[in-house]
Amino acid sequence: MLCQLQARADRAIDFFQRQKHNYRVGVVRSSVSNFLGGLTSQYNGIYAVNLGADAVQLGSLSSIGSALSALIATPIGWLVDRRGVRPFFLTAIALSASSALLYALAHDWRFLIAAAILGSVSMRLIGTSSSVICADSVHNHDRVTAQNLCSTLSAVASMVSPLIAAHLVTASGGMDIEGIRPLYYVRFAGYGLVFLLVAAKLREPREKHQTRDRASPGIVVAFRQLLANRPMLWRWIAISALTSMPMAMF
Repeated sequence: MLCQLQARADRAIDFFQRQKHNYRVGVVRSSVSNFLGGLTSQYNGIYAVNLGADAVQLGSLSSIGSALSALIATPIGWLVDRRGVRPFFLTAIALSASSALLYALAHDWRFLIAAAILGSVSMRLIGTSSSVICADSVHNHDRVTAQNLCSTLSAVASMVSPLIAAHLVTASGGMDIEGIRPLYYVRFAGYGLVFLLVAAKLREPREKHQTRDRASPGIVVAFRQLLANRPMLWRWIAISALTSMPMAMF
C-alpha cells in the first residue's frame, strides 16, 4: 500500500513539474486561496448574526453577491479576452484581500454587504482568469488530469484549514465576534502574500498577447456573433443555469 501511494505521489509530482510555469503558479494560488477561504467559510454566517443580521438580512448578503456576479460575468469575459489575464487575476486577489479586511473591520452587519460584493466579483474574476490560464498552460491530453490534480490539492487545503480555524477561534475566545475576527485578518495577510507571488511569477499567456493586437468588435456585436446559429451553446447555457440554482440555495 505504501509503495502504491509513493508511486502515485511520484507520478503527480512528475506531472506537476512538466506543466507550464503558469499552471504551477495557478495551482499554488488555488490551493492557498482555498485554504484561506476554508478558515472562515463555516463562521461567516455566525459572524454576520453576531453583528446583528437576522435570517432575511443574512440571505440577502448571498443574493446580492450572486446577482452582481451574474451581471458582470459576460463583460468580464469579454474584457479578459481583450485586455489580458494577468491584470484581472491580480485585481481579483486584491478584491479578495479587501473583502477579508472589510470582514475583519466590521462592527455592523451592513459592512458585510460591501465585503460580499467584493468577494463575489473576485470569485468571478478568478474563475474566468483561471480557465484561460489552464487552457493556455496545459496540453489537451493532460487537461482532465491537470484539473483533477488542482482540485485534489485545493480539497486537501480546504480540509486542513477548518482544523486550524477551530484552534484559532478557541484561542481567541470562542464563537463570538472577537473570537472569529482574527481569522479575517489571517485571510487578509494570506491574500497579500498570494498577490506578491502572482505579481512576481505569473506571465501573460502568449495567446492573449496575440488577441490584444487584433482589432475586435464591440461587446454587443461580439456576443451576437458568438451566439448566432449555435443551438448547442444555448443548451449548455440553459443546463448550466438550471444546475447552478440548487447549489446557490446552499
